[in-house]
Amino acid sequence: MSNIYGYIDYIEYLQADYKKRKQKNSRYSYRAMAEKLGLNSSTVVRIMNGKRGLSKSMIPRFSSYLQLSDKENRYFSQMVVFRAARSEHTRVAAYRELLALRNGRIKTISEKQYQFYEEWYYTAIREILRISDFKGDFDKLAQTLIPAITAPQARRAVDLLIKLGMVEKLSSSYSVTSANISTGEVWESAAVHNFQCAVAQKALEALEELPREERDFSTMTMCYSSKGIQKAKEILKRTREELTRIEEADEEKDRVFQINLQLFPLSRPAKEI
Repeated sequence: MSNIYGYIDYIEYLQADYKKRKQKNSRYSYRAMAEKLGLNSSTVVRIMNGKRGLSKSMIPRFSSYLQLSDKENRYFSQMVVFRAARSEHTRVAAYRELLALRNGRIKTISEKQYQFYEEWYYTAIREILRISDFKGDFDKLAQTLIPAITAPQARRAVDLLIKLGMVEKLSSSYSVTSANISTGEVWESAAVHNFQCAVAQKALEALEELPREERDFSTMTMCYSSKGIQKAKEILKRTREELTRIEEADEEKDRVFQINLQLFPLSRPAKEI
């Protein structure tokens, strides 16, 4: 059985479990899985494809099928709540509960990662410290941001960055270290979710409050196939890499900017209409 604590999406966990059973028995199928669960095979297919969520009444069936311990069952149940969450409050609460049920090194990394993305200005302050000679004037640091934050908020941000090993306090100044929290692990999508919501809100504020010469907004509504959208995603990936190279080569950088690249569907596939 796959390590359940390595997952945040219960569907991915179920798919990994199914793959292992299939490897052991090539004749294993969704029909066989449905029989073990006491469910209709079409229902199981929809669940495995993410087209139908798990109800609370179904959780005991899956827990028994997966042979989960009591703690693993609680974790599985929270994954179901997390995926089904519609409000940010419910999502955050479920995420914190998932963290509490984990243990060891993975939990520590995840908690740190979550803290770093809890407020939009944590990342902005880290970038400011990269390009400025900050010596501890938190009032000035707070006023540097758009919109400005309070001095206590700026101090808490710097304290957190020091705690996370991202910033080092020297005798009379602060220095950004190379240390960072990995963004490649499975928990990244959950931790970054709050941050993405916050910077999306910042974009709306910038559209209303900043002069045109200080911002660049563009939108496109396009039609793609699944193959076409993959190519578009590859272009966006290369764009992010190029933007990073430009930033690294810029020896005169003196201001922090937020760049949001977003792509999402506005319709279901035409064949479903």
